[in-house]
Amino acid sequence: MRIISGIKKGKKLSLPDPKYTRPLRDQVKENIFNILIHQKKFEAEILNSIVVDFFSGSGSFGIECLSRQSKKVYFIENNTKIQNTLYRNLSNNFDENSYQIIKSNFFNIDKKKLISEIEPNIIFLDPPYDIENFDQIFSFIDSLKKTNILIILHIHKNKNVFFKGFKKNLEREYGISKIIFLKN
Repeated sequence: MRIISGIKKGKKLSLPDPKYTRPLRDQVKENIFNILIHQKKFEAEILNSIVVDFFSGSGSFGIECLSRQSKKVYFIENNTKIQNTLYRNLSNNFDENSYQIIKSNFFNIDKKKLISEIEPNIIFLDPPYDIENFDQIFSFIDSLKKTNILIILHIHKNKNVFFKGFKKNLEREYGISKIIFLKN
């Protein structure tokens, strides 16, 4: 896995043990950023943006944002072994003022407080495919008001849902993965 664009283009990233995480494939990541940058309905500005990367894993999405010169990325990850890989990927490539690793479980962190304090432009959610309480993630999404763009990556077998306050702007499938792009 590598950084695909920006100031750190081509740098390789360490991967945690595959029994703990499912890495975001380079092709899928590249497609996500092509949609963000080139789809007129999003007009996403990565440069100087604030990003929250929930279920960060190795940090591939957030690190790509940093390489494309996001102002700051908040990585939310609760697994200690994965956090070590995430920290290594970040500290080897970026200034520590450009990111923050929050060692917490998505379901335990005060998400509303976090989002209201940092006011992110982009939120990325890539929960484990076997997660049991997916409805709590949907409830959180429905509670969001100010976020400009929300990207959700999950298994395409999950039921189609509608989110209050967001237009379901775009949906793409890559293998067993489904990516939903939402903008309010």
